[in-house]
Amino acid sequence: MTEKFSEFIDWKKYVHESEKFKNSSPTKWVFIENFLEKEMYDELKRTYPKFDSSWEMEDSYDKLSYRKYWKMDEKKIVMNENDDRYSKSWNNFMRYACSKEFCQKLFEFTGVPVTNLKHFGFMLAKKNGFQLPHIHNVSDKTLMVFFYFSEGWSKDDPGATYLSDGIDEKKIIFEPYNLDNSTLFVLDGPHAAHGVRKISKDVERKAIQLTYEPYSDVDGWYGKMEKNEMPELLDL
Repeated sequence: MTEKFSEFIDWKKYVHESEKFKNSSPTKWVFIENFLEKEMYDELKRTYPKFDSSWEMEDSYDKLSYRKYWKMDEKKIVMNENDDRYSKSWNNFMRYACSKEFCQKLFEFTGVPVTNLKHFGFMLAKKNGFQLPHIHNVSDKTLMVFFYFSEGWSKDDPGATYLSDGIDEKKIIFEPYNLDNSTLFVLDGPHAAHGVRKISKDVERKAIQLTYEPYSDVDGWYGKMEKNEMPELLDL
């Protein structure tokens, strides 16, 4: 069966956003509204996993959030296989997200030579959810992509991943407010500080995070070639 990956994203519409990403600072980043094609987005939003006891809660001094993951192997690497816990539309999306075609499009769009999907997580945040500003600094070729699936967010409402000038929430340089079919691209590195302000309303912030990196069958993930230990990548 031939996959119709063009149904997900019309990359030709985002040439200017590509240039914004490549020329932004202090790290490379860009925020895009209406990134996924509407029909596919609506189906993904409709079948986003409902909150229940199967979600993993992460509650510590620096974060409060809930997560679900795609099927992973013994090394905690995302498996490019169907996961029956999720809808047909999400399985179709994940086939695209894991594909060489998508990695090539990411390379063309960002200039970051990623080759494989390294991490994937559904990220749900509710009232009082937050994450303190932090920096992973895994590598200069680690690309984080956040997709949002939430209606009704207003300007100044917390809940989305913000970018900051260092690990200081008072120095936010960008924070999304439209979380209904929007996407944030962030290149990792020493200046990729980010976090989530504490949610004050009784809402559910629905999102996913995909992390990409170069991979070699000989050397493994590019980030591990630079670090002795891989820090936690998944955000709120």
